[in-house]
Amino acid sequence: MLKRTLTTLALTAVATAHVVMPEAAQARDCSRGDGYTICSQLVSQNGSYNSWNVSLQNAYATEYMHVICYGKSMDTWQSKGGLSQSEADYLARYFCSL
Repeated sequence: MLKRTLTTLALTAVATAHVVMPEAAQARDCSRGDGYTICSQLVSQNGSYNSWNVSLQNAYATEYMHVICYGKSMDTWQSKGGLSQSEADYLARYFCSL
């Protein structure tokens, strides 16, 4: 159930954030759904590397992440919040894949 919720959250955030690739350091893009808010902000780009700040808040957890994507693959991530390591890793990988 949580994995499906994280997938839905990631899809919503990435669909919003990736429609038009914003320039670095622009305002955060936030999506609000039924019981959650997810925000993403492109921090920087260097070739195929994209650095993102991502935050998720719902009834289950609040999470703040820094995710570096290489194309559609997750390169590295750091996070602080209520998600387990495996949940945060899943969200980071899924976020980059879209």
